[in-house]
Amino acid sequence: MFDDQPARETTFLYELARDSETQKLISYLRQSDKPEIRRRTAEVLGDLADVSTHDDDEDAVRALVYTVTEDDDESVRARAIDALYRYGQPALDHLIDEMADFDTEEAPDWVTSRTLIGWLDADYPEFRMVAAAALGRMGDENAVPHLLDALDDSAPRVRERAARSCGLIGDSRCIPALADRLDDRNPIVQQAAANALGSIGSQSALEPLIPLARADNEELRRIAVDELGQFGSFKPIVVLLKALEDDAESIQRTALVSLIQLFVDAPPDRSKEVRGTVAEQLQRIDTAAVVPPLLDVMSESQRWEIRRNATWLLGTVADPDSDTRDDVYDCLIDALDDEDEQTAKLAAASLAALDSDELERRLHIYVQDEQGSDEAVDLASEVLEEIGSSLSKELVTNSVDYTYVRNPADYTERKRTQHGDAEEQ
Repeated sequence: MFDDQPARETTFLYELARDSETQKLISYLRQSDKPEIRRRTAEVLGDLADVSTHDDDEDAVRALVYTVTEDDDESVRARAIDALYRYGQPALDHLIDEMADFDTEEAPDWVTSRTLIGWLDADYPEFRMVAAAALGRMGDENAVPHLLDALDDSAPRVRERAARSCGLIGDSRCIPALADRLDDRNPIVQQAAANALGSIGSQSALEPLIPLARADNEELRRIAVDELGQFGSFKPIVVLLKALEDDAESIQRTALVSLIQLFVDAPPDRSKEVRGTVAEQLQRIDTAAVVPPLLDVMSESQRWEIRRNATWLLGTVADPDSDTRDDVYDCLIDALDDEDEQTAKLAAASLAALDSDELERRLHIYVQDEQGSDEAVDLASEVLEEIGSSLSKELVTNSVDYTYVRNPADYTERKRTQHGDAEEQ
């Protein structure tokens, strides 16, 4: 893109870079009155980003941002943008935030929405990329037609930023063009378009994501499955259920959260219907495909509404005879002490639905050792009273002196302690 050749007088800049003299380079970038020196300095600072991490990186990024917003030479500004790109997304976002937050009355005359729209036609793709990004941060709906044109830009970085900006602005006019970008030859652009459609969030925006849930690209599938949770109707249920059997565990977990989100967001008068439909469909799937992601959601999600429904679903779909039984018991017993009272109560209800002798043994240990808070122990006791298994009945009928233990060593130690206490008495 840059067709100028290094001048002999700029050789010293590369020597400064070799010696990691970042601060001296920054001085030349800010103070030299020769565009060629400033241009080469910006390039060299970009080279430093590719070599290693330096203590002066933040200073370099600030100097490059200043150059983009203040230098009066177009080629210098373009080279500085390119250098920032090499420092990574946070550096580029710093620039975009700076530009989007400018006070129109105080900003340089070229940093305005109108000028940025003009940048979308610039020869330098760096300008087009920054313009596409900054216009989205500004939220200017008047820029939408220009951003739609930018979705067809020859540079993938520009198309990606234009897609992101369409999502930020959230205008429904963007939907058809974003849907077209789902078939972009560049996967980064595809992902940006999928995220943007999810940000718009209407059913017409989410519709194109349904087939994307079966894409070859794993990240595209994950994005589609994630966004379909906000669909607001039964339509994507089949697709999300299929995603529970995806080879990627992250997609399995995402699909489960999206299914839960469907009935979390359902209208109150349809919540029970949606919940029942999802639970019924989940019960038709192999337990091995459903329970592990449910357990992951329980351990990872910080959203109480998701945890509550995952807790309820465990009691609905888990099989006491499956290989995952012990993990389910451990998860639900731990949830008896959840900080969310409703989750704890749902855990108790789910445990009661999974009645078995092994569960009773674990609950007796939990109560006997007072492993949880008083409230959690009370809930465990209530579950024990409710399930009233054959094991409990046998112990009561035969007056058996039974100590609940995890393993034989525990039993031996506990009996020794009990015997010693008896002798002292």
